[in-house]
Amino acid sequence: MWLRLFTTAMLFGALALMVGRSVIVGPLPHKPVKRIEALHYSQRALAFTTVLIVTLVGAGVGAIKLVRIANQEYRDRAMQNMQAMIEGAIADQKRTAEKPDGS
Repeated sequence: MWLRLFTTAMLFGALALMVGRSVIVGPLPHKPVKRIEALHYSQRALAFTTVLIVTLVGAGVGAIKLVRIANQEYRDRAMQNMQAMIEGAIADQKRTAEKPDGS
């Protein structure tokens, strides 16, 4: 459950970052650009890009992990169903073998 919540939070975080990019990073400095203004803008852009990459990777890793868990559950249930079917077939064979053929 926590993995599903984590993946969803990362996905919505990445979406919020992409939508709010202009507010978070701010406008591109106008030319002629002073060095300090360019430095501040590049620092904000780098921090934004880093956080965006972390959220996207987190969402991707969470999704991959969720798929692996679901796949394992599917395999386990398929094995249980196969075992139940085989046990039922064996029980049916025993019942038909015990029945007298004349009735």
